[in-house]
Amino acid sequence: MFRVMLRKRKSAATPECEQDPTTATEPLTPADKRSLPGTVRRQPLLTALGLALVLAATIATIAITMRAGDRAEVVAISQHLDVGQPIPVAAMRRQKIAPADGYVPWAQRGQLAGTVTSVTILPDTLLTKAMTTPAATEHIPGKARVGLLLKPGQIPYGLKADYRVQVIHVPEGSTSAESRVLAPSARVDSVDGKGNSDNATVTVIVDSNLAPEIATYASRGEIAISELPAQRPVE
Repeated sequence: MFRVMLRKRKSAATPECEQDPTTATEPLTPADKRSLPGTVRRQPLLTALGLALVLAATIATIAITMRAGDRAEVVAISQHLDVGQPIPVAAMRRQKIAPADGYVPWAQRGQLAGTVTSVTILPDTLLTKAMTTPAATEHIPGKARVGLLLKPGQIPYGLKADYRVQVIHVPEGSTSAESRVLAPSARVDSVDGKGNSDNATVTVIVDSNLAPEIATYASRGEIAISELPAQRPVE
């Protein structure tokens, strides 16, 4: 009898454990999902966002790689050019760069004829359209047109408008050591006569501060001009 009572006491002291409701395997209801922590609910959204960023980066990398293979040919200047100078053919070279706006395409270099530099251009500069201006715009404040009546021997044969010349003071009866350059690169505005056997009238554009001196020497017949072939405009 004692043993039977002991068994009953043990049975009463260790009741069967009830099943934990959190271990149930039934699908979660909408209410259950709303009760989940915020971190769990945001995880799919963050994953999707990460995938989108990776995809965007991949597309950008492909685009940059494909664009790197595209090269444009533009005009580069190989020598020093002062303001107001035409761009000689010898000063142009072809340069390949990544596509960009504003530069003068190599295929359009012929359109530079009749233009002059609007700024000082240093060697190895990529030429932009803003660096050139039509030659006619040299008729601006700070410039002057000077007419020169020249005899044969004072003007090179075949001189044409838009050519560049040196304007030289040659005193009468002087030696070459006494001659000096008044204008190192003046643009020829017009030429009347060829200068091979008759007098020729040449109009040049120079800095306005040089005009009085050049005009004075020209009235005495003490002016000569020499052409600068390397600065001829593109024809």
